[in-house]
Amino acid sequence: MSNSSINWLPVLIAFVAPFALGATMMFASFRLWKKWIRWVTRATGLLFLCGFLTAVACSAPYMWARHLEARWHPAKPKTKVELESFLSLYSQRDIQPSESGWGRHHQLQAGERMTQYLLLWNAPLEVVYTSSDTIVGIYTSYE
Repeated sequence: MSNSSINWLPVLIAFVAPFALGATMMFASFRLWKKWIRWVTRATGLLFLCGFLTAVACSAPYMWARHLEARWHPAKPKTKVELESFLSLYSQRDIQPSESGWGRHHQLQAGERMTQYLLLWNAPLEVVYTSSDTIVGIYTSYE
């Protein structure tokens, strides 16, 4: 969870390089004399920029889920209210363990229920609660 465990080189290559290359190609195309080369350069630059935007859009739920986990995990919440005080931008629904990514082998006891939180409506976080909203287990499927 700490920043020291992250290898930033792949992040830079995956995100910064396509953006920088696409922006450079878009702006450099104005200096080209031949019209067809200018159009090919702009189209290629636009493809790189679209790739960058797609990568950001696809990874945003994962990054948001990791950000929220960095907040709630150290606090070790014991109840639903404590956990939900750390969460934002989510939807929730009760599910069966068979629908869970990582908690599918959990056997619900009498009075327990499994709630799935979809962080940014994509990255699932499954929590098992008792009837008094005490947390029994937390399963993160986005790891």
